[in-house]
Amino acid sequence: MTDPFLARIRALADADLLQYLQHFRDYRAEAVEAALAELDRRDLDLPDEERARIMEGLGQRHAAVQARLNRSFVTGLGSTLETRLARIRQVSAGILAAGLGAALAIYLLASPSGANPLGFEPEDSKKYLRDLEVYGGKVNVLATQIRGAWNGLWHGRNLAFTVGSFTILLAFAFWFISTRRARDLDAWGR
Repeated sequence: MTDPFLARIRALADADLLQYLQHFRDYRAEAVEAALAELDRRDLDLPDEERARIMEGLGQRHAAVQARLNRSFVTGLGSTLETRLARIRQVSAGILAAGLGAALAIYLLASPSGANPLGFEPEDSKKYLRDLEVYGGKVNVLATQIRGAWNGLWHGRNLAFTVGSFTILLAFAFWFISTRRARDLDAWGR
C-alpha cells in the first residue's frame, strides 16, 4: 500500500470511515484492512460480529477470485510465473509458426484465378452497376461490392493473407490474455 493511500484513510472522518466499512465489498481488501486498522488506532468500537462479518466477506471474495483464477487455462502452464511466461511465449511462437507456415503453403500452392469465360466480369460493367442501383439503390451496389470483396478473401492467394492475418491476431490475443492471467494468478497467489 502506498503512503498517499494511508494518508487518505487517515484523513477520513469517523462517520466516513464507518460508512467505508459498511460498504466493504466495494473496496479492495487492502483498503478495508487499512480502514479497520485506522478504526483501531482511533480507539473506535466496532462490534466483534461486524468485524467478523467484514473479515468473512473479504475471505469469501478472496476465495471466489482464487477459484476463478485456478480454473484458468494458465494454471496448467507451470507453477511459477517465470515458467508460465516462458510456456506462453512457446505456445504463441507455435501458433505463429503453424499459422504462418499454413499461410505460406496456401500461397505457394494456390493457382492464380482463371479468367472469366465471358472475357469480362459482369460486376465491372456500367450496365450491371446501373441495374443494381435502379433495383436496390446505392446501398445495393455497396452491399454487392462488400460481398464480392469478402468472398475474395477466401480464395486463392488472398486466402494465404487472410490466414496469416488471423494467425497474427490469434497469437497476439493468446499472448496478451495469457500473460495478464498469469500475472493476476501470481499476484493473487501471494
